[in-house]
Amino acid sequence: MELEDDVFCGPSCVFTNVTNPRSQVIRHHLYELTRVRQGASIGANATIGCGVTIGRYAFIGAGAVVVKDVPDYALMLGVPAVQRAWISRHGHRLTQCDGADLVCPESGWRYREMEPGVLRCLDWPEEKPLPRDDAGGGRR
Repeated sequence: MELEDDVFCGPSCVFTNVTNPRSQVIRHHLYELTRVRQGASIGANATIGCGVTIGRYAFIGAGAVVVKDVPDYALMLGVPAVQRAWISRHGHRLTQCDGADLVCPESGWRYREMEPGVLRCLDWPEEKPLPRDDAGGGRR
């Protein structure tokens, strides 16, 4: 299990550690690395299957069951979890605006799908924390 910086894990979220557990079979050598990348949020009672990677700033909804890798900025809902939208670093669904770009309603930052399933922020580097004046959570 690896949690990067600024990850939020809601109450009672669960991380599994082996694909086919059996009480009488020792499978410690089969543990798979589960990684939650920088800034991701996992809702209450979500279950994260072993061996998956949750991308930067992804949002896993409450009660979702994640069984495959999650792209950066993806909003994942349901059982099993499926991507329902893109979400900004500030936690808002991104809406189409300004031609091909998606825009965060709080920050005004622009996002673009560089290739299918790969979204990038155009206004701030993914690996860099939010600027101090943007981290307060208030609307401008």
